Amino acid sequence: MADKLKLHRDDEILDVSAGTGLLAEMILQKSGPFKRFVVNDPSEGMLSQAKYLLRHDVKKIEFTGHYSENLPFEDASFTQIICLNSFHYYVNQEKVMAHFSRLLKPGGTLWMLDWNRVGLFKVASFLIDLLSPEHINTRTLDETKQLCRPNGFTVQDEEEWGFRVWRFFFLKCKRDEL
Repeated sequence: MADKLKLHRDDEILDVSAGTGLLAEMILQKSGPFKRFVVNDPSEGMLSQAKYLLRHDVKKIEFTGHYSENLPFEDASFTQIICLNSFHYYVNQEKVMAHFSRLLKPGGTLWMLDWNRVGLFKVASFLIDLLSPEHINTRTLDETKQLCRPNGFTVQDEEEWGFRVWRFFFLKCKRDEL
């Protein structure tokens, strides 16, 4: 994901499910600092690890711990939203996609990388969902793209690939101009 991102210092970025902050660290090293950089994760444990990892950059970052369905930011707060390997955890993905649209400025970019429920990964995805205590709703690339258009997004780039049984997709979506 870090290689795909095209970010600028005047960007206002939301890393919506930042986990331990590894991607945020890479982004800051490659392109930062930014006008605004919000590192969000609803898991206190993950956010704590991110704060520790990014402790030297803490003045450049806002840390928040909200669920993606309920991010408390004003409309059109960000020029970039990054969603890395987390969309499958969201209970109400339609609401999250509408929320992303509301949070992005017109012309802003949504960057997504997630599991792709195709091929043999359908079986793995089913087993993960069955055995995981967390909600898992893995979608295909096409299913995810179908959430984009009704929420004011135009797909600009997409890619699919696999590693062993795992399948992934990447989407770059522009928020339509108003």
